[in-house]
Order: sequence, then C-alpha cells, then structure tokens
Amino acid sequence: MMMYERVFQIIKNKIECGLLPAGSSLPSRSNLCEEFGTSEKTIRRVLKMLEENGLIKTQQRRRPVVRYTFNEDTQITALAPEKIDTTITKDVLKAGEILCYPLIQNGISLCGKEDLKIPRRILDNMRIRNADEFWKLSKLFWRFFVARNENDLSFRVARNMGLSDIRPLRDGMESRTRYYEQLQEFMGVVESGGVPESVPFDDMSVLYGLTCGTQPGFHAPSDSPVVLGRKQLEKLLTDAEVRYAAVYMDILGLIAAGRYKLGDKLPSHKELQEIYHVSVDTTRKAIQLMQEWGVVKTVRGNGIFVVMDSAGLQKIQIPSHLIANQVRRYLDSLDLLALTIEGTSACAAPHVTQEKIQAAKTKIHLLWDEEYLYGRTPAVLLDLIIEHTGIEALNAVYALLQRNLRIGRSIPGLLNTDKTDANCNIHEQCIEAVDLLCAGKHEEFSKKTAEAFQSIYHLVIRECKRLDYFEAAMGAYDGSALWK
Repeated sequence: MMMYERVFQIIKNKIECGLLPAGSSLPSRSNLCEEFGTSEKTIRRVLKMLEENGLIKTQQRRRPVVRYTFNEDTQITALAPEKIDTTITKDVLKAGEILCYPLIQNGISLCGKEDLKIPRRILDNMRIRNADEFWKLSKLFWRFFVARNENDLSFRVARNMGLSDIRPLRDGMESRTRYYEQLQEFMGVVESGGVPESVPFDDMSVLYGLTCGTQPGFHAPSDSPVVLGRKQLEKLLTDAEVRYAAVYMDILGLIAAGRYKLGDKLPSHKELQEIYHVSVDTTRKAIQLMQEWGVVKTVRGNGIFVVMDSAGLQKIQIPSHLIANQVRRYLDSLDLLALTIEGTSACAAPHVTQEKIQAAKTKIHLLWDEEYLYGRTPAVLLDLIIEHTGIEALNAVYALLQRNLRIGRSIPGLLNTDKTDANCNIHEQCIEAVDLLCAGKHEEFSKKTAEAFQSIYHLVIRECKRLDYFEAAMGAYDGSALWK
C-alpha cells in the first residue's frame, strides 16, 4: 500500500466511525505531515481524495472541515441482486472466514486496555435506526481487530476481499437490535479479558440471501471480488507489489542457492514475465539493475548470462531500505501464513487423495535426500494444501504468499544451504504432518502443519535479529498507524 493510500484510509476510517465527527476540523497540513511522517505533497493528495469522496470540505487559508454524513447517492454503483452469482460470493465469504477469524482472534490478544477504547467508540456510535451507517460501522468494528495485527499485508488482504462492500437488503430493526446486543456482549467479554469465542452470534446468511434456493439479498459494487471472484482479488492484491524488486531479489537468491551458476543462461525476458507475472518493462528494469551490480550480462541476440558466483554476491551492497522492505514483506507473509494455515489445512485435508499424498512424500524425499539445495519440504506441503482447498479466493491469497515466500532465499545471509538442526526439525514436523494426513487424522494434521509454519516464522525472526535486519524491517512502515 502506498503512503498516500494508507494515510487516506486511516483518516477515512476515523471520519466514518465518528472519531472525527461532522463539523470538526482536521489538523493542519504541517501537523498531518508530522503525524504520519510524510511530505506535504502526500498530504495534499490525501486531502484531495478525501474531498472527492465527500468526506471533507476545504477552503483557502482554513483547515479542512469534516462534512461526512452517510448518503446513499454517494455510494459506488451497485450490481442488481439478480445479476450476482452467489457461488462466487460464497467462495469469497468462505475465504474471508478462514483468513479473517484468526486475524481477529490474534488482534484481540494484542489489545491493551487503551486500545479497546477505539472499537468501544465505534460501537457506541452505531445507531440501529440508520441501517446503512449501522452496517458500515459494524464492518469498521471488525476491521479494527484485523488492523491491530499491525501487518499491512493482512490488512490489505482483508480489505481487498470486498466483504465490507456488501450491504444486506433483508434486515430490519429486530435483526439489527439482536446483532447489536450480541456485539455489546462480545465487547464486554473482550474488555473484561474473557473468552471472545464464548459469545454466540446468529447466522445472518438469511439477511444476505445466501441460503439455499433464495435470491441474493444484498447490494455489492460491480467490480467487487464478491461479484467477480478470484481474478479481481488477484488484481487488487498484485497491483500493490513491488514487482521489479521481487524479480531481481529472487534471481539473486537462486544464484546464492546454487540454482544458477557462473556462466549459466537465465530465462529470457518473455519467460521471466511468465514466471513472475510481470511486464517486460519490469523484467528489463530488474536485469538492468543486476547488470549495474555486475551480476549478469546481456549478450545481444544470445540471452542473459550469470557473470558472478555466490561468493561475489556477498560483496554486493544492496541499499538497506530495499532489504528492509523485502524483509518486512517476507515477515508479513510468514505471519499471515502462520496464523491462517491451520484453517486452510483443515479445509483441504478431506479432499487430498492417497495418490497425491504419496506423490508429495516422493517429492519431499527427492528434494531432501538427492537434490538438496536448501530446505524445501514446507513448500511441498504448502503446494499440497493449496491444490486441495477448493476455494478460489483463498487460493488467490495463498498464491501471493507463495510468491512472497521466495523472498527468503534472496535476503543476503538468510538462506542456509546446510541441514542445520532447525531445518531438520522443521523438515521432520512437515513429514509428521503428511503422515497424519495419510492416516486420515485431519485435525491433528492441521495442528501439526500450523506448528511447522509457526516454527518457520519464529526461526526467521531469530535469524533476522541475528543479521540486524529485524529492526530496520519493522521500521519499513508504522504498523500502529493502521489502527491507532
């Protein structure tokens, strides 16, 4: 997410949930620059976006004034319910359940007493009689706990799924009153340090017309993933990636791991485009940068060749901010994966055949005992899970995580090509998980898989701290700005 997008989203959320009520003035531009640690050019762009969205009113030599009131006419054009394919919607909703529930649970566990004043304020501003604003604030309430994870990738995934775009058409005062009472009970339990899962919520699928044999009962923007499905979600997620950095960092990692050796020919630009799902301009920029570093050489009409060995790579001075951004993206991806893999594994387990399990075991044996480069057992296990979830929207998110996990082999000093005790332990955990799956013990399989990826996450954090990457990575962006 770009800085201007992040600042816009934060101020927009404050306005919509009542923290910046109608008629109040925003801080001055200089104060906003100081608060968000950004330039005046960025703040001017944010203020223009807020004004275009009907959230503020600006006048020369005066601070912007909040003018937001919910107005049906200002909403994005919605698709008629009869044109909505509920199969796609249910797919996205199922993915949202698997991804967002653990994020909310973890976000709650991270909240202190002062933090909880924000969702309490949102809850207190909900008015049962105003249906549109009621449901908008309901989604902001849950979004707070996702944002509390301070993981920009997790927050972006949750936001881009489009679940906050849909509005029920079949609700009434009775259903909103019932839901509001459940929210109040839930918030009370959270504030008292109780168990949030103990609070029951009614199944509201009827309000959205998602029960068997019913017509959709909700409005949704025509370009929302809940209408268009996986391809639209992939587009929204991919647009925010730093593409050329991902290309050259991955190639550097493959050289360091021994996949590409001195004198080897790299894939052509066309092949690189297909491998990394990027444009030719992106691959050219990546190759040009590696040429400047003396890593590769382009021979006109013949191809791109490696002209530096793994020892030479250790001497390359990659800008620290670039490494910090890559490390942070890698850590964010591992964090999201570690939190959500148990539910994803449970979803996939019933659909995996014995034939597929045996094929995975064979591949793990091959990569560990005969063609070892570095520990790739977790990647084989992850591939097996993703192949069998049966949820397209979930697979779109996990495909992004798979691409981001390649970053690990490209971070200088992080990839270890030896079979260390830690690597062997993670390998054994993955083997045990596959054996449990083979035995039909699906719940144990899901828990062991989650344990393995939690081990990976904590190992990477320890290594990043040892290499002095961790602090710089945490400074790549201010995670607290997502929710404070």
